This record gives sequence, structure tokens and C-alpha cells, in this order.
Amino acid sequence: MTVLIIDDNADWRVLLEHSLKADGIRAIGLARGEWVLVAIDTHHPDVVVLDVQLPGVNGLQVLDRVRQRWPDLPVIVMTSFAGPDTRDDARRRGATGFMDKPFSIARLVSELTWVTRDSGAAPDREHQGGL
Repeated sequence: MTVLIIDDNADWRVLLEHSLKADGIRAIGLARGEWVLVAIDTHHPDVVVLDVQLPGVNGLQVLDRVRQRWPDLPVIVMTSFAGPDTRDDARRRGATGFMDKPFSIARLVSELTWVTRDSGAAPDREHQGGL
């Protein structure tokens, strides 16, 4: 499995990358939303894990762009600043999953496994947890 992780918080992004790699998952991290479309074309990820709060183009805008080009690519939205409006907006825009940061790596691996199991995703699935 290949996972593209987009988060401007370098510590969190690197933690996710290293932890997923330790679980045998190919993880590629990016700091900016503007780079996502090229990265998807280059690396062909199975899942995108996308932070909402990004400099420049925010995560929900990136989600819109991903949905336009790859409507079936699973996208898990993550944020530290989630409220019901953020979750609802992410669902309307086509997020496959939603996770509140911080979350455990085991929970992320579970979510990654779930969203890649079928091509049909259930956008109502949410996870919460702590590292």
C-alpha cells in the first residue's frame, strides 16, 4: 500500500511516515497542498491522508481538486481543529474518512485498511483517539 500524507507540521508528518513505514506501508509526505496533484500522478497512492490546515491551498480545497481528477481515490481528512461543520464540509466534498488529531498509528492503519478494502467508501466513518 502507498499512502500520501499531506501535513505542514513536519514533526507529525515525519512521525506518520516513519510509523507507517515500520508497518510495511510505503508513506510519502508532503508539506503543501499545491504539490498533491503532481505527487498523485507520480506515486499513484492507494490513499491520501490530508490535513485541513495547510498554508496556501487548504486541505478542503485540495480535496476538491483530488475529487475532480480521481473521484474514487480514498482521501482521509485529518485535523486538530475539527468541529461538526468541518466534518460535514469534508463529507460533502467527498472525504472517505475523517480523523481528529492526535490519533494512534494503530487507528490510522485500521482506517487505511478499511478505506482500501473496497472501492465503495462510507464517508460517515470517523475515528478519534490519542497517541
